Amino acid sequence: MERYLPFNSIRKQYKLRVSYELQMYVLKSLRDILLLALAFFIENTSLQVISSVKHNHIPLRDLFYELLRKITSRKQFCVAYRLSIERLVLFWVFFCFLNGSKGITTIQKSIRCLIIARTLRVCLFSMTILPSPKIHCNFTQPINPFKVTVGGACNDLLYSGHVTIYTVTAISLTILSQNYSSRICRYGLPILVWLYITQYIICTIFERHHYSIDMFLGLIVTLLLWQCKPLHIDLPEVPQNLFLHLRQLVFPKFHSAHKEV
Repeated sequence: MERYLPFNSIRKQYKLRVSYELQMYVLKSLRDILLLALAFFIENTSLQVISSVKHNHIPLRDLFYELLRKITSRKQFCVAYRLSIERLVLFWVFFCFLNGSKGITTIQKSIRCLIIARTLRVCLFSMTILPSPKIHCNFTQPINPFKVTVGGACNDLLYSGHVTIYTVTAISLTILSQNYSSRICRYGLPILVWLYITQYIICTIFERHHYSIDMFLGLIVTLLLWQCKPLHIDLPEVPQNLFLHLRQLVFPKFHSAHKEV
């Protein structure tokens, strides 16, 4: 029996520190994070494979791009500072955490939305290989699933992966900004964010990283996925007193004494 005493002690401490509600929340959150990581891994591998396939390098005609060139120029329009995708994600997560439980719930829904959007993206650009808008784009590197191609390759076009992240970020900020009493935050922040997203889409088309259909389709698909409630079944539910649970995890004796009083 003495051999099992350490295990019994660990089990007792675990039950004391971790509630069932917190345990289920952590497990479901880890499940969705792992699924998102798997989706990114498959996407990263697939875009390298698809871009290495021989294809016609003549770009398709993009009427919206031609219209943009007639009414304005890239130098006049693409003048604002653009956040890298890494900084954008950090800002998005930080802003969500500032909004407490509602912000964390928004992150959970965003992760589920990205899992589906990125998986669907792999299916689409694998079925229909579009020639790159950049005529000299040619992927010649060896296929390496563990080498992250942040900017994509040549033929992972339909639809844009970056615009899914930008759209999810804009939706999150729009929802969470409604918690503030200030009109500047409630209305000004969403307007600025969506104007920034619009400028990003137009500049990406201008720079020939994507066709216009790639950008608009990515935007529409992400918006529809966010609104599709059946796709968000079994989301991790944030514990009602999450910070109390975390305090119990770190200071179980304090919680027990407080409960007895």
